[in-house]
Amino acid sequence: MKRIAFYLFWEKEGIVDRYIPYCLEKLREHVEHIVVISNGPVSQSGLAELERVADEVWQRDNVGFDVGGYQEALARFGFDRLAEYDELILLNYTFFGPVYPFAEMFAKTDSWDVDFWGITEHGEVAPHHFASGGVLPRHIQSHWLAVRKSLLLSPAFRHYWQTMPVITSYEQSIDRHEARFAAYFEERGFTWRVVYPYTDFPSRNPVLDDVVELTAERCPIVKRRTFFHDPLYLSDHAIIGRDIISILDRTSDYPLELIWENVARTMEPRVAATNFSLHRIFSDALEIDGNQLEGARRMTALVAIHCFYEDMIDELMDYAERVPCARHVVVTTDTEEKRRVLDAALAARGVPSYEVRITESNAGRDVSAFLLTCADLLRSDKYDIVVKIHSKRSPQDGAVVGGWFKRHLFGNLLHSENYAANVVNLFAEHPEIGMVIPPVIHIGFPTMGQAWYLNKEPAARLCRRLGIATPFDESTPLSAYGSMFIARPRALRTLVDAGLTWADFEDQPYSDGSIAHVIERLFTYSSLGAGMPVYTVQSTELASINYPFLEYKLQKFSQDLPGTVMEQASYLERLKSASSVLGFGKSVINRRFPALARMLFPAYDASRKVYRRMRGSIARSSKRVGA
Repeated sequence: MKRIAFYLFWEKEGIVDRYIPYCLEKLREHVEHIVVISNGPVSQSGLAELERVADEVWQRDNVGFDVGGYQEALARFGFDRLAEYDELILLNYTFFGPVYPFAEMFAKTDSWDVDFWGITEHGEVAPHHFASGGVLPRHIQSHWLAVRKSLLLSPAFRHYWQTMPVITSYEQSIDRHEARFAAYFEERGFTWRVVYPYTDFPSRNPVLDDVVELTAERCPIVKRRTFFHDPLYLSDHAIIGRDIISILDRTSDYPLELIWENVARTMEPRVAATNFSLHRIFSDALEIDGNQLEGARRMTALVAIHCFYEDMIDELMDYAERVPCARHVVVTTDTEEKRRVLDAALAARGVPSYEVRITESNAGRDVSAFLLTCADLLRSDKYDIVVKIHSKRSPQDGAVVGGWFKRHLFGNLLHSENYAANVVNLFAEHPEIGMVIPPVIHIGFPTMGQAWYLNKEPAARLCRRLGIATPFDESTPLSAYGSMFIARPRALRTLVDAGLTWADFEDQPYSDGSIAHVIERLFTYSSLGAGMPVYTVQSTELASINYPFLEYKLQKFSQDLPGTVMEQASYLERLKSASSVLGFGKSVINRRFPALARMLFPAYDASRKVYRRMRGSIARSSKRVGA
């Protein structure tokens, strides 16, 4: 068949990630002419990439969603020119692929005697909350819609697009185009099919709800939505994203780093990390084979240690020496006297490659020492990974809680020699990974749902300044609490090259909202903004301690809530909205309904007092959470 494709693209920053040209290159094997329609401006480098793989690239205002883009493209290209082609494919940027060759799909569809076809479909939903007439009909999903000449040249097809109203919302794009297209033309005598009918799967929306099964059936696309959809929905429907990646890893030639590059840069970090289980639990047994171990050993590491408490240097070096590859150790401290003690201790241990550097001040503690005093080493191309640790004693937290925080950090990064080899092997085996961190600390600290504390606004300002556009996590960010981690130097480059000086750290108390606490939460966003995903790692010992506490906390908060997790979340949202309305309208209710006010407001006022006390307690506790 002589085919033409209209590829609809949109990206708020105008960045063209590599999964786009990859898809178009593979599409080119089956399509004679490719037109890219961008709903908005494209970066200069992105435009060059698109022009490399497409015949025409058009940029337009972001009006009308994908429907408006196709509508304008059809008018601009012209129906007379379209008459030269046997098939028009309307597709968009909302999927990764082809994860299996398009040739497999075309071999099937070329034999069909139909007027139009798609890859996937959605079954009828009745009732439906925004569909016209209350029913969402069975329909082809608009990420891929192929139109044969029999429909393409019909007056009905031209009339459909010429009379399409301006689309002003996502809901309208579904109701007035995606859900309408198949039924509209079927009523006019045209025929259609899809490669993966929903009736072959358990749900009405296989591209999301049965994505694991669909991938196992060699569907050539994986929707991006799978990565950023509400984890509560995926949990309620038992959709396990990691299974998709496992299938692709075994059976597909698709470069998975193209997926992670886009996911890391554009999606809420904790959502994607949850949906695709970017969490690894390792034991103290060596869980890799000999070849993998050799790969880990061939890496080179910069071990950056900030040692304010010089008497901890031997303990810190015991951890550092668990890193299974060649190491250069840089130790930072704040006085000449400490430097002499540290230098003598390292020499006595026979550390083969080390140096001790003095910081200009102790403002910003380990964060400033790392980014400023070690900047030249972090910019170097000599190291594959950077291991950042420090002499964490946390006297402000007390011996027990502070000791647990320290155990949590070291026990999840460098639990033993074999454990550290398992962790370092992640970098050797997965070139896309930018950073590994311990899971969020929650025993002893009120971090669950609260861990931005006072840092979110200053973090947003700093990200705007640095050009980090990765969406922020809504509540507790996916961050390296305690600022210990293992990372590739490139993942840190945005912060290293941020132009920070000692003046940025001085005259700031070491507490929430300070630049040090902000950066503590942004180490991961530096990696994500560079398109490099972040994994959490955990030892079996600490996982066996943490999981029961997490489960108990969830049980405690869920016991008086109704239904599934999504229903519970919806219930709490409604409760919060009602509380806001009640608080706003208190004076009105007092005035107009005094009897109701006497019944209602004593309990309401009491709950507000409890809430304020809790917030105050959390704010005081938050000052303890950090490096």
